[in-house]
Amino acid sequence: MKSPLSSRRVCITRPLGSSKGLIRRLRAFGAETLETPAIAVRPPDSWSRLDRALRRLDDFDAIIFTSANGVNGFFDRAGRVLPGRPRRPDRVFAVGSKTAAALAKRGWRGAELPERFEGEALAGRLGRVRAWNILIPRAAVAREILPRSLRAAGARVTVAPVYRTTPDAAGLAELAKAARSQSVDWVTFTSASTVRETRRALGRRAFSELFQTARAASIGPVVSAALRAAGVEPAVEANPYTTDALAAAIARFCRPEPAAALRLTLTRALREAGIIVKRHFKKVRAKRKGGWRANLITAADLAAEQKILDVILARFPEHDFLAEERAPRKGGSEYSWVVDPIDGTTNYAHGFPASCVSIGLTHRGRPLMGGIYDPSRDELFFAERGKGATLNGKRIRVSRAARVSEALLMTGFAYDRDKRANFYLRIVGEFLKRSHGIRRSGSAALDLAWTAAGRIDGYWEFHLNPWDVAAGRLIVEEAGGRVSDFSGKPWGRLEEWGRQTLASNGRVHAEMLRLLKEYASN
Repeated sequence: MKSPLSSRRVCITRPLGSSKGLIRRLRAFGAETLETPAIAVRPPDSWSRLDRALRRLDDFDAIIFTSANGVNGFFDRAGRVLPGRPRRPDRVFAVGSKTAAALAKRGWRGAELPERFEGEALAGRLGRVRAWNILIPRAAVAREILPRSLRAAGARVTVAPVYRTTPDAAGLAELAKAARSQSVDWVTFTSASTVRETRRALGRRAFSELFQTARAASIGPVVSAALRAAGVEPAVEANPYTTDALAAAIARFCRPEPAAALRLTLTRALREAGIIVKRHFKKVRAKRKGGWRANLITAADLAAEQKILDVILARFPEHDFLAEERAPRKGGSEYSWVVDPIDGTTNYAHGFPASCVSIGLTHRGRPLMGGIYDPSRDELFFAERGKGATLNGKRIRVSRAARVSEALLMTGFAYDRDKRANFYLRIVGEFLKRSHGIRRSGSAALDLAWTAAGRIDGYWEFHLNPWDVAAGRLIVEEAGGRVSDFSGKPWGRLEEWGRQTLASNGRVHAEMLRLLKEYASN
C-alpha cells in the first residue's frame, strides 16, 4: 500500500537538533522533509536569576517545567553552578509528555500535567498552592498567564529564564525559497514563536501566499491560536500535543479516500440533481445575476446545487467545494468538488433541451474524477484519472479527424458578447471557412463531453469558469483528447481553469491553436 505521505514535502520549523523525532516519524509515513528552522535556541542574556534560585533550591516547594528546552537549560546550568546533582524538591511538575520524558532522562520524576490545560486551569490542576514557593525555569519570553494565575492563587513565583529564542536566518531563508517555488505541501509549527518568526521573516503577503498552496500543521491549541491570529487556519492539530501525534495527524489527513466511495458519491449526486433538473424543466422562471443580460439563475439551479452538496458532504463532510451559486469552502482539504448544478441555464430557462449537471473532483489541485449528466437524454459521461472515459458505462474515444478541413467544431460566446461580438464572430468566421461546420450548444460542459465522445472534433471558448470545465476537462483527456489554453499550455491553478479553453481530439489541436493565435490577437 502506498505510504500516506508519499510525494508530500513537509517543512519543519522547529530548531535544529530538536526535530529528529518528528522527521523520523514523517519519513516513516513516506514524506520528504525539509528542515527550515524559524528559531534557534540560545542561552539567556543573563543566568543571574536562575543561579540565585539554584543556590537556594531548598527554599522552593515546587518546580514547574513547561518545555523540554526548559528542562535541558535548567540541568545544564545546574551542572556548572552546583557542586553535585541538584536536590529534587518534593513537588516537580512537567507540562506534557515530551517535557516529562526530558525530565526522566535527567533522573527526575515529575507529575505530568496535560498540555491542554493552561493558565487558571493548569494552576487549578496543582491543587492548593497558597504560600507555596514555586520556581518556573522557562524561555526568556513566554506567556505570563501561568505565573499570574499561580500568584492569584496565593503562591510566590520565581520565573527564571534558562533559554531564549532568536530568529534562525538561514532556516527562514530556506523556507522563503521553498515558499516562492510553491513546492511545499505542509509546514509544521510546534510553538507560537515559530509562527511569529515565520510570519515576520516572510512578510504578511508572502506568509499568506505560502498557505494558498501549503497547509499548516499545529502541535496544539496555543500554536493554533497563533496561526489564526496570523490569518491561517491550521489544517490539523495534534492530539495529544506531541510530535508523534502531529505526524500522525498529517498522515491521517492525507490518507486517500476509497475510490469506490468517491465514484459512488459523484454519480449519485449527478443522478439526484438530474431528477430535480428534469422535474422543473419548462416550469421555472429565470432572473439575472451579476451584470450580464444572459447570465441567468433559476430555482432549479439552487435546488440542484443544494442536493449535490448534501450528497457529497453527507459522505465526505471535511471536503472542500467550489460551486457556482454559493461561496466556496476552503477548509484545507486535499479534495475539492467543483459543481455546476445546471450548465446551460439560458437554454434551460427557455425550455431548450441542451443543459446538464457537471461535477468535477480534484485531489491536491489535479483532476481526479469528473461526471456530466444530461437528464434530457439520460446520458452520463464519467472519467477517472488513469481509468479512461465512459458514456453510460461504455468506453468512449475522441474522433479521428486529422485536419480542421475534416472537422465539425463547436464554440460558445462569453457574457461580454454585447461588447465584443465582432471579435468573437471574426474568429468564428475563420473557422467556418475552413471546417465542415460550426455548432453552438450553449453548454460548455456538454461541448466537452461531446468532444470526448467523438461527436465533434474541436471546441473553443473564452472566459469560462472552473465549474463549467472541471468535469469535462478530465473526460476529454481520458478519452484521448487534449485540453489547453490558447497558447497550448495546460491550465494552472483551479481558479484559472476555463479562462481560455481549447479542447480537441488532439489531432486538430495544433491547427486550431495557430488560427486562434492569429485571429484572436488581431
